Amino acid sequence: MVVRNINMQKLSPAQLRAAFKQKLQTFVRNFSNVWAAAKEQGLGGIAKLIWQDLFVGRSLFQWAYLLLLSSVPFILEFTNGEAQHDWLGLFASWTGIVCVILVAEGRASNYLFGAVNSAIYLLLSFQASFYGEVLTTVYFFVMQPIGLYTWLSNRVNEQEKTESSHFEAKKLNWKGWLKYLALTALIWIGMGFAYKSIHSHRPFRDSVTDATNGIGQLLMTGLYREQWIFWIATNLFSIYLWWGSNLHIQAMYWVYTLNSLVGWYQWSRAVRKK
Repeated sequence: MVVRNINMQKLSPAQLRAAFKQKLQTFVRNFSNVWAAAKEQGLGGIAKLIWQDLFVGRSLFQWAYLLLLSSVPFILEFTNGEAQHDWLGLFASWTGIVCVILVAEGRASNYLFGAVNSAIYLLLSFQASFYGEVLTTVYFFVMQPIGLYTWLSNRVNEQEKTESSHFEAKKLNWKGWLKYLALTALIWIGMGFAYKSIHSHRPFRDSVTDATNGIGQLLMTGLYREQWIFWIATNLFSIYLWWGSNLHIQAMYWVYTLNSLVGWYQWSRAVRKK
């Protein structure tokens, strides 16, 4: 795994236009390369790549970790003594847990589980009248194909094609921290006032996870290790939000918190390898 340092600099309007044009050209070229690689693989080749991304290159400890954490929703469901099973909550919790574990391992297949989890979680949040969570989950659902493209583009266009390399870890410099913290505050306050305008009973509490989730997803798409700090904040607040409401969702966020700590360690180790 490779570390890339990003240097930020002030640009004039002309330089900004030139930089935007260059980025657009780069995007078109990179997208064409990804599309060409997908056509070359074909459906059978893509299925094989998905299989390899899911199952190849995982150590015995990683297999044990995956199986142990992903079994939590099933253990809770079949030991809670309820007459009827909450299959929707069970599947939402399981897909979410598998998704975040794959993120920590740097596997692009996490976006497949993330899309399914977002769709189910959207329904559960709407049923629970957590409208802040509804908006956040819509954002997550839209970001899944964008994130998948970014990770695939990184592999096809930039990264050395080695079996042991899953992703390219980056870390924020102090300017990046200031930018994303300012954006966090802007989303939190802006969404808080938006919820207040529709007479929400807890506008600025609902908007907390809008901010932390939004920034976490941006950092994840950009392959920054600091995503895990925002995920930890999101998970802890979400445990509080769902407390006493849905056992599966609470358990999912407890597992998320544990995995976020593991993810922070793994991605920080990848950054230090430079």
